This record gives sequence, C-alpha cells and structure tokens, in this order.
Amino acid sequence: MHDVDTVLQALPVAVYLTDPEGRITFYNEAAAAMWGQSPELGTRWCGTWRLYWPDGRPMAHDECPMAVTLREGRPVRGVEAILEQPGGQRVPFMPYPTPLRDASGQIAGAVNLMMDLTPRYAAESDSARLAAIVASSDDAIISKTLEGRITSWNAAATRIFGFEADEMIGQPIIRIIPPELHAEEVEILARLGRGERIDHYETVRVAKDARRVEVSLTVSPVREASSTSPFMRA
Repeated sequence: MHDVDTVLQALPVAVYLTDPEGRITFYNEAAAAMWGQSPELGTRWCGTWRLYWPDGRPMAHDECPMAVTLREGRPVRGVEAILEQPGGQRVPFMPYPTPLRDASGQIAGAVNLMMDLTPRYAAESDSARLAAIVASSDDAIISKTLEGRITSWNAAATRIFGFEADEMIGQPIIRIIPPELHAEEVEILARLGRGERIDHYETVRVAKDARRVEVSLTVSPVREASSTSPFMRA
C-alpha cells in the first residue's frame, strides 16, 4: 500500500494539505510548479506569491478559498482566482478546497486541488479573436450545418446578398442558390461530410433583390467536439 503523500505526489494536478489553522503540511510538485516556487511548510493558506480576483483586484491570502473553507468548515466550489508567480506570470485557476474531519467530526485540516484554467482562457481568447475577424471581414462568411441550414451570417454577407442575419439564420442555404444549382449544393454538402475542403469554386448566388451575384466560394468543414459545421466564404 502507498501512503497518502506518495499518491498525491504522483498526481499531475496541483494538490496541497493544511492543518486546521491553515498552515501547509504538504504540497506536491504540480502545486510547486503552478505557484512558481516551493514555499516552506507552515506557510499559511496557500503557497502563492500573490492572488487576484478574476477582475484583477488583489485577493488577500486570508480571503482565499482555502481560508474560507477552514473558517466556515465547508467546501468552496465555483470560485475562480488568479495567482501570480514570483516571476510575474499570472495563472488563472479553479480551487477545490475541502475540509478534512477526524473521527469526532472536528476539522483536522483541509485539502485543496487547483485546476489550471489557462487552456480554457486561451480557447476563449482565440474564439473572441476569430469572432472579431469574421465580423469585420470584407468577405461574406456563412456557417451552416451539414444539412445546409445557416447558423451564422456576418455583416459582409448582408452587404453582398442584402439579407439581414435574423432573416437568414435558421434558413436553408438554398435560399440564396438559384434553383438550377440546387444539385450543386447537394454535392458540396456531400463533400463536406467526407471532410473535404472546396477551394475557390466559381458559381452564382441570388441576392434578396433577385440580383444574381457571381461568387468564388471556399468551403471548409469545421470540426468541433460533437459536430461538423461547414463555413462558406464568398
């Protein structure tokens, strides 16, 4: 049988333990890596150089989730924070402090698991950047499902085709395709379903005022966790 410290040390996530007064009694290497330092045992509440609330306001160590857990005798969940390493790097994280009780029910200390939120924040930043690019593009950028139903419609699509986004989102893409070219869209959707990309395809689409618009399409499948959404760029 392995002892608790050996097991916790082997975990790839940051974990540390405190006594009832909040003095650190153990931390694993992942916690030291997240903190950017190896604090002395006995340091109170956490091993972080500095702490901040998600909005950037400084967080006093005795206000941190671990301190709240020990003071109120309850787990703290759903509270995000930002730690600053001695070198200045800031790491957003989600703590999961939980009180530990002895056989009599008295608090004997607490354990805290800290999840690094950097990948999630980076993904949100990338999504926001992509949304800004799509919104400001001079090209019509339209996303649709593999069934051909429109899910997004940028400002350039409105300028080129005349339809507002609220007129088109949820509508079938064939609304802007001439009847004689509907079979072409069936083939495009079939190719997207196979994961193929279509580059610079010259064709014709129809604007709101019935005007025919010559376009060069680039259509790419976009894979998400559970679906594929083609994007059309005209």
